[in-house]
Amino acid sequence: MEVIDNQEMRHFEVRVGERLAIIEYQIQERKYFLTRVDFPKKFQEDGRAEEMLGITLKIIEETGMRVVPMTRFVKDYFKGHPELKSLLPVGIHL
Repeated sequence: MEVIDNQEMRHFEVRVGERLAIIEYQIQERKYFLTRVDFPKKFQEDGRAEEMLGITLKIIEETGMRVVPMTRFVKDYFKGHPELKSLLPVGIHL
């Protein structure tokens, strides 16, 4: 899966047929605030939303920045992947 960081639109995206699967973000104080997700229904049902988020988090990790999950989907992903706790800023507990 190819995840593209569309910096102009401030979201990560994957083309799904005619649509885009997106994870929107804001960057503040060396942190990515993941503010909104929008996935086609089948994309999410097939588990590809989780795959996209995993790739997105690897991209962010390579920048050396932290992640602040702002959506239930992202928070739940972190809860299911405690090995990613190091990506969270100090003081964020899920």
